[in-house]
Amino acid sequence: MKKYLLLTVIITLLTNNIKSQDESFLSLCVGAALPQGTFASKNFSNEGAGYATSGFLFGFDVAWFPDDYLGIGGTVTFVNNNIDKKKYEEDLLKRLLEKYPDLELPDNTEIYFDMSEWRYVNLMIGPNGTFNAGRFNFDLRALAGISFVFPPGTELQIKHSGEQILSTNHEKKVSLNLGFTLGAGVRYALKNNYVIRLVAEYVGTKGTFDVTEDISKEVIGGDITLEPQTRKVDYPVNNIQLGIGIAYHFGL
Repeated sequence: MKKYLLLTVIITLLTNNIKSQDESFLSLCVGAALPQGTFASKNFSNEGAGYATSGFLFGFDVAWFPDDYLGIGGTVTFVNNNIDKKKYEEDLLKRLLEKYPDLELPDNTEIYFDMSEWRYVNLMIGPNGTFNAGRFNFDLRALAGISFVFPPGTELQIKHSGEQILSTNHEKKVSLNLGFTLGAGVRYALKNNYVIRLVAEYVGTKGTFDVTEDISKEVIGGDITLEPQTRKVDYPVNNIQLGIGIAYHFGL
């Protein structure tokens, strides 16, 4: 009887130790950013099409759980999305030729094109939930905050005999907007409070920047007199983020 009682006490202590382990954590995570919707669209007729392709993410996360299930957390995330530059250049040039039908491009026309990539940094905070099952924790979170979006700087110049015929550029200027994150994750506890962490999240924000077009007053094949035109364009930025990382459980 004493043996059974002792065994029961030991099991109870071990169970309580696992159940009451520190759920709060700090985490570093890397992974992939997969563009969604208009952000991934390559339809130039949609002015907000981002031409984005898969990219890279790096994130720092923290969550504090004052009880076993509910808490609050935050994230600082850096994301870089590549762009289908070749497709964008083809569509941009095609659109300009359609917009300015008097514009003719001789065989010796020089075309210069340069484009960077999408980048953004998220600073967000919000409620977190967790459910413990032995060494596993299953997490949910909904965050909101600000996004610093760095749109891809884009420049297209068309020259003939050293003279510029037409140019268009998208300014490479940071755009500050609101954003959100909806995500889920799994943590697996190792020894010494270290944890393996997997995350899957949907992130939404937008970037706004100026697009300027400038066409010369004397264009080959016609006479077009236009002043440089600048307009603002909103680009939805939506990604599914998949990451893996290492976390550390702590208590306060």
